[in-house]
Amino acid sequence: MSHLNRALELKKQLDELRPISATQEAKIMQKFRLDWNYHSNHLEGNSLTFGETKMLLMHGITAGGKPLKDSLEIKGHDEAIKIVEEVVKQDRPLSENFIREIHTLLLKEPYEVDGVTPDGKATKKLIKIGQYKTSPNHVKTKTGEIFYFAEPFEVAAKMKDLLDEYQKQKGQKDLNPIVLAAIFHYEFVRIHPFDDGNGRIARILMNFILMQFGFPPAIIKSEDKENYFLALRYSDSGEIKKFIEYIAKNVVCSLEIMIAGAKGKAIEEEDDLDKKIKLLRASEDKEINQILKSEAERHLEAIENKIDPNNI
Repeated sequence: MSHLNRALELKKQLDELRPISATQEAKIMQKFRLDWNYHSNHLEGNSLTFGETKMLLMHGITAGGKPLKDSLEIKGHDEAIKIVEEVVKQDRPLSENFIREIHTLLLKEPYEVDGVTPDGKATKKLIKIGQYKTSPNHVKTKTGEIFYFAEPFEVAAKMKDLLDEYQKQKGQKDLNPIVLAAIFHYEFVRIHPFDDGNGRIARILMNFILMQFGFPPAIIKSEDKENYFLALRYSDSGEIKKFIEYIAKNVVCSLEIMIAGAKGKAIEEEDDLDKKIKLLRASEDKEINQILKSEAERHLEAIENKIDPNNI
């Protein structure tokens, strides 16, 4: 059975279990939100670990020694997810204003990044929030070729066309929400309407569509980054079915978690336990390093004072 068909089968099972108690659904969505925040940002280079992300969002504790920008990104992304949840409950339509609002929440404030001029010279580029790009953001591939996104002057028209097509497809009787969400994600990335944050917003909008139709969000895990990008590259070559199946596979994982939660079962995954073990080991390693450091300092002090360290 394809992942797409499996997802539709599991969705029926989930619907049969509804309504889910408010408390249990809140627990399930909290897990999805934490995973979504961590993985979507980590995919884009955010340095916070899962544990640091959880501490920040659950207890407001920022990670020491990490860039403040990384914490702000996580907090902004979390705010965007909460807005998405509210908009889904209100059954508000997807609009350009809503997308710009998400971008503003996500990036918080303007900032500069390193860029390259058309003639190859290094420059600084101002990233504006809530506004479509005003300069090209094409990228160079591993082979040295240029991969072209929409030109700045094309963005407004292409975004309108994308949203118009979304509304049209949303009204179809034989609609498959996973297909609609995956294609919207891909087409949004192809436009690349903003100077920064396009990947995170594409995943937010994809999940907004899934949640509109009663599906849980698809969590693209950072450790699966290569497969995710490979599926997108296949779409660039005209094979979008591979990307749809890839998204469906991740929807299946989320549906299995939600069904388990709806039945009152544990919703932790194996990698959740792995994360706890790694956090524990990191904590133990820190304590061991502190002990070793203290021992080293003790011996150094003894040498400097010409004292037998064993007699200290």
